[in-house]
Amino acid sequence: MTGKEDDFKVVDKRHSARTEEPEGKGFTMKEDSKAKEEPAGSQIDFSTLCFSLATGALINLGVAPDPITKKTQKNPELAKQNIEILSLLQAKTKGNLSADEDKLLGNLLTEIRLKYVEVTK
Repeated sequence: MTGKEDDFKVVDKRHSARTEEPEGKGFTMKEDSKAKEEPAGSQIDFSTLCFSLATGALINLGVAPDPITKKTQKNPELAKQNIEILSLLQAKTKGNLSADEDKLLGNLLTEIRLKYVEVTK
């Protein structure tokens, strides 16, 4: 797909994501025909989602480096947001997960909450 009608603008208005830039800038994404062809093994499942959110929390706690900048930075508010999202997932999926998924989510939340307390004391 090409052309202006396929473009869309994303503006992040979350308080925790604000920067020095004036509100309303955002960025424009364009459809890419190559992006639709996913490589084998790139399937997103529940475990991948949980690990992604947990990794984001660890990066924002300064425990792991940012994969792009290779620098460690602390942003406990963003880490807390990821923890709350995982907690919400746990509450909303209660009784609907496999035993392995339930155990994974519980273990991730326990570990990340302990790291959060360690880093923020």
